[in-house]
Amino acid sequence: MYLIVNLGLKSIRGIVFNEEGMQVYVTSKPVFSKLFQNRVEQDVPEWNSKLEDILQEISSIDYLKDKIQYITSTTSSSCVYGMNAEGDAVTKVMMVSDKRASSEAEYVEKVLRQKTTINDLKCPASSIIPKALWFKNNKPEVFEKVKYWMGAGEFLNYYFTSEVFTDSLNASKGLYYDGAYLQEVLSEVDLDKASLPLVKEVGFSFSLSNNILRKYGFNSKCKYILTTYDAICAVIGSFDGDPKTACDVSGTVTSVRVLSKTGLTTKSGPILSQKLGNYDNYLIGASNNLGGGIIEWLKQAFYDENDKNVYYIMENNAHQVSMGAHGIVFLPYMLGERAPFKSSNARGTFFGIDRASSIMEFSRAVFESTAYVSNDLLQLIIDNGVEVDSMSVSGGLARFDLINQIKADVTNKRIKVIENFESTSVGAFILLLVSLNKFSSVEAAASSIIRVRKIINPSDANHKIYKEFFEFYKGLNEKLLTMYNEHLKIRDKVQSFSSETISNL
Repeated sequence: MYLIVNLGLKSIRGIVFNEEGMQVYVTSKPVFSKLFQNRVEQDVPEWNSKLEDILQEISSIDYLKDKIQYITSTTSSSCVYGMNAEGDAVTKVMMVSDKRASSEAEYVEKVLRQKTTINDLKCPASSIIPKALWFKNNKPEVFEKVKYWMGAGEFLNYYFTSEVFTDSLNASKGLYYDGAYLQEVLSEVDLDKASLPLVKEVGFSFSLSNNILRKYGFNSKCKYILTTYDAICAVIGSFDGDPKTACDVSGTVTSVRVLSKTGLTTKSGPILSQKLGNYDNYLIGASNNLGGGIIEWLKQAFYDENDKNVYYIMENNAHQVSMGAHGIVFLPYMLGERAPFKSSNARGTFFGIDRASSIMEFSRAVFESTAYVSNDLLQLIIDNGVEVDSMSVSGGLARFDLINQIKADVTNKRIKVIENFESTSVGAFILLLVSLNKFSSVEAAASSIIRVRKIINPSDANHKIYKEFFEFYKGLNEKLLTMYNEHLKIRDKVQSFSSETISNL
């Protein structure tokens, strides 16, 4: 049996698969984020306690604990914290959407341009390097205690093996390029390369630490296999083997990517073309800042979260309104945006509200915005010369039939609804099996394991209407891009005044 540990933005999950690829056990614990202005944080001690709860639960089941032969993990990327020499966290976790390191990111990218000729390497505020430098600039006493800068993936790697390492895809977000960290850039920004995790390729095998073996009673021959972060695994876990299928994974964020045998030689826009470790594959596409999280915001803002039928009620309300939400367009940039455009200052907007607007129109507009988001990312792929004729959907949003139909109509592509919504864990499982030579390729494993539950075809008539709405959505955002920065200046004054008033009280 195979254990996949998935640490995401909202929960940590333990999923056990058997040899046939069937899920035989699933357990999950919530993980909480703290948000305040541009700060988005989680706690390593909470990660640790929730992980221990999951492993204790699994170890209490006789038919599981000593039957698990391999363990791997997949996590959100770009969640950064500092760890001391004793293995303890000495900082909070700065999550991927935390904006505090924006000025440090600008500085690092300036150094990149000065010290290298690498045009396609970026270092956004979400990356490990700017976040580490933020601590150096703002909390030097804490910075001095840090031996290693870790992410969520490195936390799990260390927990199971007592070694500090990461995979090359995660490392590529931290100035790792062409098999090495960029020493010249790191020296210029005064960050010690030794504080960054050792890099291994996907598929590398490690022994479990003696402490883990004793504590949870795993089989002494059980191995820990390195895979990679959730956006990559989720794509693989929703790939049906067709090279012309784009994979739309909408959990808290939305990721749209294709699996290709060739990477992009030239790129337009904030698109990624990532080599999949030692495998003969590239992943082409991008992730945004908010996907399924848009629906969660709608639920929290407009509905009774405690109603067990809340999602049905939301979908039913959206169903009551025709295409275009009676003219309301929603720009869902509540946490800024990183693709298909980059603006950390972007914020959400309802446009077109009138006196008759109700919760039903707002719900429909929010549902439609999730399709606009996916189409925006899909067009980024197509504009870079990749042929796509269908799109698979997985993650929480794929549970909404209405959203799947809207996505078909907006994109004018066939939508394939994947049977298993746990696409992230399934993708990690596929990488694990290929690493163990159970399959000859990622495509072969995906074709064997992934099942399509149903196919939704687009409506030509609906697409013509949605095409105009999508173009308006794009044009509206383009007109607001400069206003987002102006808006931030005003918000900063209000937030600063509010903070001072509260502290005085």
